[in-house]
Amino acid sequence: MAVCGLKKGVAKRMSDMTGYNARERFYTIGASVAPYPFMVVAVWTPFTSIKPALYGGMALYLIGLGFFVATLYILAATPLDQPFSAGPYKVSRNPLYVAATILFFSICVVSLNVILFAITVILVVLQHLMILAEERVCRLRYGRTYEEYMKKVPRYLLV
Repeated sequence: MAVCGLKKGVAKRMSDMTGYNARERFYTIGASVAPYPFMVVAVWTPFTSIKPALYGGMALYLIGLGFFVATLYILAATPLDQPFSAGPYKVSRNPLYVAATILFFSICVVSLNVILFAITVILVVLQHLMILAEERVCRLRYGRTYEEYMKKVPRYLLV
């Protein structure tokens, strides 16, 4: 029962837009909806027969999946009143979005589909705008603690 409560708390925390202005809500909803067209196109897109793209994309997919699972573990394990800062959050302030982008990009590579690449670009732009909103709210919510975290950990992986 406690596990279910924790999952509900995490889901609620992840979808909380308290403190967002109308534009930030628009970007956040857009970033949340953008994966659906990608999935529809991806389901009907065959893999490429070009071996380097196929194997490279598959390797990239496994890396993204590992990063995604590690991030989900930290999301579930972090107390609801604390900011995320362990595991993948030590190398990226936004590991869930980094992992998702790697996964989307890997599917683009294994399929070599231009439409999927275009959707991924739109998704990444919307995610970035959403991340800026999240960071603004986290600075207000966690203050100096979050400011120090921002100085130590890059927004994505290298920047």
